[in-house]
Amino acid sequence: LPPTTKLDQPLSYYWINTSHNTYLTGDQLQSRSSVEAYSKALFRGCKCLELDCWDGEESKKFKKFIPVVYHGHTLTTKIDFRSICLVVDNYLKDNPTSYPIILSLENHCSHPYQRSMADLMKEI
Repeated sequence: LPPTTKLDQPLSYYWINTSHNTYLTGDQLQSRSSVEAYSKALFRGCKCLELDCWDGEESKKFKKFIPVVYHGHTLTTKIDFRSICLVVDNYLKDNPTSYPIILSLENHCSHPYQRSMADLMKEI
């Protein structure tokens, strides 16, 4: 957008390029999930990215909960929630006028993992 563009209307007044199952490289049942798919979506102009968030692993040593993104109850591979946040952050650093970027969180996480997601988004 040109620097003089005013974005002072309610969000519902704008056309927003969105994605669905952004993380998938193929079908919804057994394909690979990919962090690169988020980068590609952003460079294609997507402004709303979908993240299907689930409980991942718990690091008892570091007392951390690691949320993951995948198409739940399927054979699709899992990717780290933090990695996706870093891709979006790096994209915005390189493209600062490419806003807004909306993260649509389909949240299936328990409370400890939700806290971890919130902490990661604040940190990054």
